[in-house]
Amino acid sequence: MNYANNSNKFAAVLNGNVPVPRLLNALAHTTAGLTAALDRSAVTYLDYENAADQFHSKIAEAPFIILKAKNGNQLSTLRAQAKAEGVPHNTFISAMIGPSAEEQLKQTYHASGDSLEYWAVVLYGPAEAINPLTKKFSLFNISVSDQGG
Repeated sequence: MNYANNSNKFAAVLNGNVPVPRLLNALAHTTAGLTAALDRSAVTYLDYENAADQFHSKIAEAPFIILKAKNGNQLSTLRAQAKAEGVPHNTFISAMIGPSAEEQLKQTYHASGDSLEYWAVVLYGPAEAINPLTKKFSLFNISVSDQGG
């Protein structure tokens, strides 16, 4: 199914070698950080209301596509390409996991070599800018073995 409102989009590319619970954490933090860094008018949000349970949710109008990278090297390359093309993006690496925010910040600052393990890159912008960057990645899927059973 093609979504009608797709001039802009989010695309998250996740490292397929990282356990899914850790990827979900990385995805949430990376997306929240990206939206905080964007100009307030960059993303259109729709107000979804439900009459039966009377809840109200704000959801981005732009589609959000989740893709899978084979490894962190592909994500490092994607991040560099997004930066070179001026596509808004945000990155999550393994050093961002730790016992405290202070330790995470320190680890991230000093990460290099093997400790610079990319887990997630989230992009936002015009589909015509994002599609060429993400065309080699497949849709993220979870196999039975990924679910622990």
